[in-house]
Amino acid sequence: MPLELLIYNGILFLLIVVFFPFFLFPAIFISKYREGLAGRLGFVSAAFKAKVCGKENIWIHSASAGEVKCVLELAEALKKKYPGSQIVFTTTGVNGQRMLKNAVKNAVTCYLPLDFHYFIKPLVNLIKPKILVAVETEYWPGLFYLSKRQGARVVLVNGRFSKKAVKRYRFISFLIKKTFFFVDLFAMRSSEDAATLLSLGAPGDKIVVTGDLKNEIPVVDLGKKAALEAVLTPVLKEQVLVLGSVHSREIPYFKDILKYTLEEKAALTVIIAPRFLEEAWAFVKMLEETGVPYIKRSSLKGGGNKTGVVILDTIGELSVVYSLASAAFVGGSFVDGIGGHNLLEPVYFGKPVFFGPYTPNFKEMADELELKLLGYKVIDASGLTMQVTAVLKDSALLKKIAEISEVFLESKKGSMIKTLDLI
Repeated sequence: MPLELLIYNGILFLLIVVFFPFFLFPAIFISKYREGLAGRLGFVSAAFKAKVCGKENIWIHSASAGEVKCVLELAEALKKKYPGSQIVFTTTGVNGQRMLKNAVKNAVTCYLPLDFHYFIKPLVNLIKPKILVAVETEYWPGLFYLSKRQGARVVLVNGRFSKKAVKRYRFISFLIKKTFFFVDLFAMRSSEDAATLLSLGAPGDKIVVTGDLKNEIPVVDLGKKAALEAVLTPVLKEQVLVLGSVHSREIPYFKDILKYTLEEKAALTVIIAPRFLEEAWAFVKMLEETGVPYIKRSSLKGGGNKTGVVILDTIGELSVVYSLASAAFVGGSFVDGIGGHNLLEPVYFGKPVFFGPYTPNFKEMADELELKLLGYKVIDASGLTMQVTAVLKDSALLKKIAEISEVFLESKKGSMIKTLDLI
């Protein structure tokens, strides 16, 4: 093992010893931390072993649901390109696991263990990947080293960097340069990300700009769409605003628009889609405290009266819900420190998209959407209510946005094909 990885594993060991007692309590009593704990410590189920042992595996690793969503089409394309191989998925987050089980029939998936040598090694030795595909910011020294030692081709797709990540990587430059050494190809989403990678010490001949996989229009399951429409349409008013991938920390910014739904002439239903299902209770509490009636998606069976608010407390339905929207707000953008989420998801369906002032992970996308008049930055709660109501009242503008969206998205296609060709 290289010296850099020996140091890395030594530091990880000390951190595990020091902090493990602090993680033990939430792991026992909080479901989202308890779920997958064994997998994160390197224990693999017999059922998973049976699925991957002796197979030719292409391993795709994503952090959580957002990254999973952006590579689902790539995974399907890889199955066609390598028909003798099966796709194996891992994620670090619980939402990624839930997304996979909902979106991929008979998904072969488990949690990625902590990147400590003795936790990650059994999984790598079991999967023996032909190709390891890491998504976006998943630079794991142990995973890359062990996969490379197994003879895998290691590829990073849709590569990007945040400002915080760059600072961390510069601090551990001795380790990150060695990690880059184990990668065969970096498929970066933009020239800016490619330049950042180069400045951190990655070899220039391994870096290719392929574009952002999140620009690709997702394939919507028409059966799921029809089923969801049958359940939701009876309770939706004339227009629908989706608050998508919103966090509980953003709740104060939504109170104005939710109170607006109580007004007699407000022909608007707001669908709240929490980023994390575990936070749905916080939105329920807020609605009950403010006296706004609501319905949970999980309780809908078809039929019912029109309602002002629906809480989307299910996994894997947000993309379809965006197709039912008149407009959408994309969360993670009203408070600093989250970074924002994919602003294009509503635009795929020709809908105007609203977002807060904090979108560092999607800065270029936000700027371009504003320039094309497809996206609207709002600073506070009153700004959200005013902008949304103004746009929804302008039928000519809504029609124009749908037309511009189609042209805009057509110009963005191609990243998936470019990425696939390189793998």
